[in-house]
Amino acid sequence: MTDEFRHRTRVEVRFRDLDTFGHVNNAVTTSYVEHGRIRYLRDVLGFSPVGEMPMILAMIQVDYVTPIFFGESVDIGSRVDWIGSTSLAMSHRLTAGADDHEVARATSVLVAYDYAESRPMPVPQEWRTTLAVHEGRDLARPQPNQ
Repeated sequence: MTDEFRHRTRVEVRFRDLDTFGHVNNAVTTSYVEHGRIRYLRDVLGFSPVGEMPMILAMIQVDYVTPIFFGESVDIGSRVDWIGSTSLAMSHRLTAGADDHEVARATSVLVAYDYAESRPMPVPQEWRTTLAVHEGRDLARPQPNQ
């Protein structure tokens, strides 16, 4: 697995993002991750965030490293780590400040979803190919050691 993030999204911290301690609320950090994820899917796969996006969020985990403060810009690096039969995993790295220090890391699992059938569907080959080309590597899901 690489530490490289080929897709980046930048957000400005707004006053409304702050909690009573004067730093960005943890729920807002999760929304920054969502923003990066949606922009990645839009920019790389051409998905529209309006209407039925053919993926649903199954899991998200955020590790908070350091606080984010008002006036900072947050850079969200996003990548796909692996693709399984019906799901894919993404990683995100959030940095902020003049020194671009790490403020959070996140992982998420998305499931390809058929809304007409109300069930998961196989990840289409077209998505697999497009994502592998964008990431510059094989994205097959690692198999556990047997």
